[in-house]
Amino acid sequence: MSDLDFGRLLPAPLSVRRGVPFYYQKSEAEIAGDVYERYDALVTRQTALHLADELHGGYPFATLLEYVSTWLPVSKQPLAVADLGCSVGRIAATLAQRYADWDVYGLDLSYQMLRQARDFWTQGVNLQPNLIRFGWGTPALDGYQLENLHFGLSRAEALPFPDASLDVIINTFLIDRLPGPFSAFAEWRRVLKPGGRLITVSPLNFLQPDSWRKAYPPVKILDHLRQAGWRLDDWTDHLPLAEPMDARGNAVNWQCLAFVVER
Repeated sequence: MSDLDFGRLLPAPLSVRRGVPFYYQKSEAEIAGDVYERYDALVTRQTALHLADELHGGYPFATLLEYVSTWLPVSKQPLAVADLGCSVGRIAATLAQRYADWDVYGLDLSYQMLRQARDFWTQGVNLQPNLIRFGWGTPALDGYQLENLHFGLSRAEALPFPDASLDVIINTFLIDRLPGPFSAFAEWRRVLKPGGRLITVSPLNFLQPDSWRKAYPPVKILDHLRQAGWRLDDWTDHLPLAEPMDARGNAVNWQCLAFVVER
């Protein structure tokens, strides 16, 4: 794979907003009503969690990153990898840094998250987020210019990738945000190559009661995956993660389900 091949899997977008390509035409009303578009409330918090390791003495979600890294395929050939629900891009960017010949994509439904991710990881923009209310001041964060990393706005259940085009799909803290997680699994199966791998980590903190009924307890997810023809490689329940909330030491403790399946 040459440099010219990076980003080749994404088609022409429907529109572009400040450099972020839209593969789902999210309206201004949808943006206004989406809590994940709230910059001060959520983007800065995600920035503190995922981009400012020095505040915490290391990456707070190192266990999550280790799980993902452990289950990446061993390959002598460059891989095409997508992180769905990528937030501010930490996992996708880490893989792009480690594997310079991989073609890496970060997709999310939040324009504000993607703008922050693109600015920091691919445009070399230095950030100085206002984290005073969390007790962390205004740390200086130096940006990167990763050429093999591409961001775009898309629904996870309707991806812009061609059939059988990806080697790996990663999603973390995503399936419990989706209105229909089982329909998303079918879409992910479509875009994965035969033998392609799906790596999922989720606290199963579903937003809708219908999702709780359909997908909890986790054995319902396992039964669905098996019936849909996925091959199970790993099933870890629980994977604990602690999300720091402020300098005082307050945190949210997540008990996550983590699993790996192959198409």
